[in-house]
Amino acid sequence: MRKENLTPDEMEYVLNKQSGAYGISGVSVDFRDIEADANAGGKHAKLALDNYHYLVACYVARCIVSMGGIDVLTFTAGVGEKGQDSRQAICDHLACFGIKLDKDYNQKIKGDEAEISSKDSKVRVFVIPTNEELMIARETAKIVKS
Repeated sequence: MRKENLTPDEMEYVLNKQSGAYGISGVSVDFRDIEADANAGGKHAKLALDNYHYLVACYVARCIVSMGGIDVLTFTAGVGEKGQDSRQAICDHLACFGIKLDKDYNQKIKGDEAEISSKDSKVRVFVIPTNEELMIARETAKIVKS
């Protein structure tokens, strides 16, 4: 803030709107846009995706270690449901835990519930679509009724 002579509001904007995936990619905060730019040869977008995949895999790995292993890994929500390449990249980082995807089948699954692990994977891997709006509505209804 001092070096750039920024106000607290300007600094908040930089941290919340110009950092993270957008700060690395220079494209967007939307991973669909970042993936499109990476696929078109955008080096910064590719770096942002690689960083994201690595960080997600690190988080999952910490969970696996803290629990002493896992039987199932589930991908949900936007990137998990529709991000075939992201699922593959994350699982490639987790191969040391015996996690393997059926690469061809994984590429076919977009927004559908399915098991995408390979037959020789030590961990079953699933895609499970979510309906966050429905869950929020149900939880809100519970609070209003009580």
